[in-house]
Amino acid sequence: MIDDRVGWLATIGRGWSPRVRTFAVAVVVAVFAVAAGTAGWSACQLPSWDRQMDLHVYFGAVHAVRDGVPLYTYVAENGDPFTYPPFALLMFWPLGGLSEPAARVLWTLATLVAVVGIAAAMTARNGMVGRRRLVAVTLAGAGALIWSTPLQSNLRLGQVSVFLVLSALVDALGLTPRPLRGVLTGVAAAIKLTPLLFVPYLWITGRRRDAIRAGAAFAVCTGGTAVLWPAASVTFWTEAVFATSRIGNLAATGNQSLNGALIRSGIVPPERAVAWLILSALVCVIALVGARECHRGGGVAQGAVVVGCATVVASPVSWTHHQVWLVLAGLLLVGGPRKMRIAWGAALLVLMTFSVGGLLPNTFARDNVRLLAALAVCTWGLAPLRHRALATVPVIPGVRVLLRPRTALVYTGVLAVAAVGVLMAVHERPVEVRVQMATDQDQSFWGEDPNGCMGYSPLDGNPSSSGAWRCVSSVDADSRGRQLNFSSGMGGPQTQGWVVIQGQVGPHVARLVFVPVEGGRAVTVPLLPLSKPVGTPLYLPDTYRRNMHAPPDPSDPPVSTAPIPVVDGRLPSARSFSIAASSTDHSLLLAFGPDGQLVSDGGMKLRNG
Repeated sequence: MIDDRVGWLATIGRGWSPRVRTFAVAVVVAVFAVAAGTAGWSACQLPSWDRQMDLHVYFGAVHAVRDGVPLYTYVAENGDPFTYPPFALLMFWPLGGLSEPAARVLWTLATLVAVVGIAAAMTARNGMVGRRRLVAVTLAGAGALIWSTPLQSNLRLGQVSVFLVLSALVDALGLTPRPLRGVLTGVAAAIKLTPLLFVPYLWITGRRRDAIRAGAAFAVCTGGTAVLWPAASVTFWTEAVFATSRIGNLAATGNQSLNGALIRSGIVPPERAVAWLILSALVCVIALVGARECHRGGGVAQGAVVVGCATVVASPVSWTHHQVWLVLAGLLLVGGPRKMRIAWGAALLVLMTFSVGGLLPNTFARDNVRLLAALAVCTWGLAPLRHRALATVPVIPGVRVLLRPRTALVYTGVLAVAAVGVLMAVHERPVEVRVQMATDQDQSFWGEDPNGCMGYSPLDGNPSSSGAWRCVSSVDADSRGRQLNFSSGMGGPQTQGWVVIQGQVGPHVARLVFVPVEGGRAVTVPLLPLSKPVGTPLYLPDTYRRNMHAPPDPSDPPVSTAPIPVVDGRLPSARSFSIAASSTDHSLLLAFGPDGQLVSDGGMKLRNG
């Protein structure tokens, strides 16, 4: 798998007898069959709660929309929403005619066929001769792909990523019929936006008609779906596309994108968005220039893989199943003509097949090792920028940019390092969080233990009355009313400088999570019984007693110290919670119902209060 370059794979088997060659091919076929069969069987034997859960979301979204449920309000049983553009639902629509077990089997078989297709596309341009050598190299590459972590993730989750890689790859390699070249890229981008980076790649490599067809295919697919599902399209392009928190915990180390690294480094949202856009743009420019140099030198597959790795780096989220491009980079390096490249390729394949990050001592490198590998592929490993002289890059017809790739690489690298250095120097400390557990009685930490009322009102309507008052419930019984209510303030002696959030949730809240920094790791908040059970005698707090004789006047009689009875208006089904955080400037407090739907969002109240 060597991409138009003469390497050891192109000469393997020379001098072997026909019998030995046949035996070698049979061994490769047998090994591939075992790998494919084992991987497919393992994916289908996972526990039901972990078996192809992304496919379950696709399947459930189709049936939900058929039943009249708005697409972007659908949430699967495990809490996962539908996150793709509406056109993706159209591609998944045939799943509605199958049972879910049948869909799982067909999806697994299709994934394995796509893996073989990717490997075949990679070997199609290597200049090899001999059918048996082509079959052996293709199946060996497919076997390496199947055992890699990204493909295992695709099989385990029932993911669509492998099909998008195949579509973009065969288009970039020019393997589709000439009148249709570019169409698959546009369709793939309409399913998921990241393949759009291949459109400028097609343009700058001189395939302008292909780039135009790709853009037109994307527009037709997206526009046609907008006609079919206008409300869903408006929701996606105005709301859901920006709500990256719908995709999951972006701070998890499985997210090996620049955005994920910035989140894990503690960069807060406003600065993080700017940093991500700038650094991603730099990476994409370097990758496109390098991919063009690969293409000019005959490395068509190299150019495609460089662009693919750039999509891994620049995407807001790059889960493990997105990282197929890194496995392809390892295969290209292993099949290369130089020993050092072969060694680096082998190391990359090991990285993408086994969990080796834990062996690294440095925390940043350990958490971002695959991101660093993708950056290396884009800027150094496959793109030959460091060896290139002056070059011209066509931007639009009649306009060309003159640059020296090696100098551009150095300048861009300096800018990127400087930007990261500034961000690391000014970024905030990670937010510390503690939640109150049922056994936590440290009131000096949490502050005073209130009655748990939103407020008090005199039963006779007279604020100066010394008669009975009513405790007003903090939450409502009606699901359309208040289901999340809280207040925030500074903590006790043990939490000086911290913010303590105390409140209640209503009966229609099943789960409460606190996100210290938007996009970061969520903390599940325990929901506790009310500190004073409903029916316990309540007494008016001193703050209300002091204000009963307002406006203050020296001639007023002293405030009565006699107990004032309080009628308990709280809900027996309400539950309380307490959170202490070192900062809530960029925090979210999210309450979810039993169906996984978001019931209430208290994030802006935290930030404003």
